Amino acid sequence: GLYDDPDAGDELHHDPLLHTEERHSEDSGSDHGSSPSRTTREQLPRVQANMQSEYDAPPDAHELYQNSHSEWFARLVMILVAVLHTKHRVSFRACALILFTINTILLGLRVLDATNPIPVTLHTIINRFDLQDQFTIYPICAGCHCIFSTDTPINTLCPDCDSRLFKPISNRLFRRLTGQQSQRPPPACAVPIQLPSSLLADFLARGENEQACTSWKSRLTVPGELKDISDGEVWKTIQGPDQKPFFSDPDDDEELRIGVTMSLDWVLRYRAENLLVCFMTPGPKEPTGQQLQNYMKFIVDDLLKLYNDGIIFHTPAYPQGPFVFHQSLDVY
Repeated sequence: GLYDDPDAGDELHHDPLLHTEERHSEDSGSDHGSSPSRTTREQLPRVQANMQSEYDAPPDAHELYQNSHSEWFARLVMILVAVLHTKHRVSFRACALILFTINTILLGLRVLDATNPIPVTLHTIINRFDLQDQFTIYPICAGCHCIFSTDTPINTLCPDCDSRLFKPISNRLFRRLTGQQSQRPPPACAVPIQLPSSLLADFLARGENEQACTSWKSRLTVPGELKDISDGEVWKTIQGPDQKPFFSDPDDDEELRIGVTMSLDWVLRYRAENLLVCFMTPGPKEPTGQQLQNYMKFIVDDLLKLYNDGIIFHTPAYPQGPFVFHQSLDVY
């Protein structure tokens, strides 16, 4: 995810061997790892998203908060640091400094038991509050925006542009002095992608979203009056994969049918917490329409699976997991 390599080098600051390339030949005079390899697209690992057919319900936020620490003031400190990082972009190292300082003060005042200290790293807080994202980081070519598999060899060149996909980093001095093994180097350019189906699991567990998605079943409608999107002709006639009306059976509690809009700009319906961010293209320039298809393929393939087969989501209202089907209503 996005937290695997945090804060543009925080981890590298603590471990100089991080993201250095393992040398396979000690006789080579180069300090920059293995030579780039030109391969055809057919020789590269196939790029495909990890689409699941079933999703568990996310952990309960209240339980996560209560179980994060036994002391109420320690939980408040952890929440404060998490907010500073997510809302105000305080770095990992700065967060660690804040946590270490507060922890030391509380231990010195004997307010906090030494056997139960406050976490001193932001990573621990992210894990305890289950704040990890669902992004998968894919290496891409900065020139043509072709996306490559996460297990692509680190010396691979883009078959179309001859651009190196991973950063060459000198490692000879550190590895000879320490003898430690190195980690995989970071991509020269990368894109975070998460599928709509994985985002729906969190969306349905948030607040009253699940109830709102089924509210159309119990609405009283007056013929000729259009007060909701479900009163429109498209809602009533749009077909599913079985050629029957998609929103056809209001009494079926085994299935949850959701209409999703893509890039809808409507201020009355806009709620930031309900936006499903599936990918973020790298800059500084926007990709062309043709290049954008490389990213959209992940999303469309996942939406087709939702539309044709459905996916089981274990939700608060349906712990056993109803089938959820998706239908795109508007595309802008």
